Amino acid sequence: MTINGATKKVKIPKINETDTKLSTNYTSSSLIYNAEKHTDTITGAQLGSLIRMEDLRDAETSDADSCDLMVFNPYCSECGDGCAPKNARWKNYHIPDAGDCEIEVDEDGYYRVLVKDDCGCIKECKLPVMADGSLAISYIRDSVPDDPDFPWYYGQYNDTINLHLRENAPTFFGKYDLEVTVNYGIQVVHSTASPNTNFRSLLIPVAEDSEVDATMFSSILQNQSTVLNTTPYIPWGTVCMRSSLVFYVPKGKEAYLHHEFRLRGFGSAQYLTNPLDGQKVPDEIAGQIDQMAYTASRLNALQIIVKPARGTSNTSPVTDPERSQLDPAIDVYPNIGG
Repeated sequence: MTINGATKKVKIPKINETDTKLSTNYTSSSLIYNAEKHTDTITGAQLGSLIRMEDLRDAETSDADSCDLMVFNPYCSECGDGCAPKNARWKNYHIPDAGDCEIEVDEDGYYRVLVKDDCGCIKECKLPVMADGSLAISYIRDSVPDDPDFPWYYGQYNDTINLHLRENAPTFFGKYDLEVTVNYGIQVVHSTASPNTNFRSLLIPVAEDSEVDATMFSSILQNQSTVLNTTPYIPWGTVCMRSSLVFYVPKGKEAYLHHEFRLRGFGSAQYLTNPLDGQKVPDEIAGQIDQMAYTASRLNALQIIVKPARGTSNTSPVTDPERSQLDPAIDVYPNIGG
């Protein structure tokens, strides 16, 4: 050691040397730097505040837009199915609009859709185009023409026909509104003992807790059941007619059909009455030709089709104004007879 030009020997005492050390503490999510005289602690939050996603070696996520997803190798289709292009990495990806893309039905009748599983993860599932049990058809009254297994009734009457939606459509009842299609027939028998009549069948569907409303919801079948008094006679003026209607039933509600059957005769607008009104025709008579004691009828061939729906019922829709004069009778296609 040289001091002011003189060189001297100096004995340096032994000093314990320590290494600098860098370690991680996963409990506190920290980076620990142990120096000789002090310790620096850098938290994970401090490190994270310095790193951007695009700083990662295998990520290119600059210029990300709102709602972008980070997807690894989103352009695999550019080099063929199942390939891994060079420099594959994480990129920001935005789900494109549908454009011309349409979901095709596979050969088994399914769409392929993405859903969340119980853990909240995305997985692919098959959605049937037409779900199993998507409608329920119930045949409530048969359509055999002369078989008295569903009774005939004399004269005039009212009838309530419960649809039992809870039992007949248990898969849908209480979960959805219900779209109910009603297909039915009316048969009227004119025996020799019956007067000539004009009959009217009025059928009104009614949802539970609703009023019977003939102004908007009714189906009317009206005709005459007669026998001509001049030759050739028309025997047993029996008439069969059929109708259909659709109505909506709110979720968890039952429904029924309100049926009114009325008769009118010649020379009066009043309804015809008879002591037999509403009485069942005995089976042994109903099964024979021309043995009924009075005009008899039945609502039969009754079928209901129930579908789940989320429907509304509007009795005040936008309509055209009433017209006092309709258009001239001009054929859109020339009449063959000129």
